[in-house]
Amino acid sequence: MRDTIDLNWQSSEYEWIELVRQLLLELARACLGDLPKLPMHVAQQARPMAETAGRLLDEARSRGIAEAQWKHYPELAWTHDARKLFLELAQVYLSDLPKLPDNASIRALDLAERAQTLLENPMDSASESSSSDSSQENPTPSQTAETTPSHGENLENASPSKLMSLLKGRLEQQRSRSSNPDAPEWQQLLNLLDVAQGLYRNLKE
Repeated sequence: MRDTIDLNWQSSEYEWIELVRQLLLELARACLGDLPKLPMHVAQQARPMAETAGRLLDEARSRGIAEAQWKHYPELAWTHDARKLFLELAQVYLSDLPKLPDNASIRALDLAERAQTLLENPMDSASESSSSDSSQENPTPSQTAETTPSHGENLENASPSKLMSLLKGRLEQQRSRSSNPDAPEWQQLLNLLDVAQGLYRNLKE
């Protein structure tokens, strides 16, 4: 478990997660276009990214974290899933008849969202994932404060990033109260908002 074996990840590993997240968003945007395609930049990075992911997983094994335990380590579970997608993309790049993997856009968006969670909560995701169900049903005051503007906050002067974060929080609250919270439209809506946030970050850079 996480409290017995430390992954010992440094800032460089999280910088790599950010690079992967940007590639995933680029892939998702390309897949959602009128003519879904594999961006050349993503294709060229697929093999190196998969190799880095493999190295991180091998290091975890050497520290005594078996594959069966990776589900307890969000970083490792995410790395495993990202490596699988990048290996598939590498095969597409080398294929004579390239075809994007099934549900590439959905998988890319899901991985990008999970990457953002890891970046916002480095080395602290296991405890959050273990209590996610209860926290969604009974949000704490601090969680509510994160998604609810204070009385003194002027939304007219709030940045687009702040507004999108608030919108995402409100949508997640509405989803938890919905009579059909598992409807795929909820996740699609949140995924599209993640893409919008990623696009805005790119414009700011």
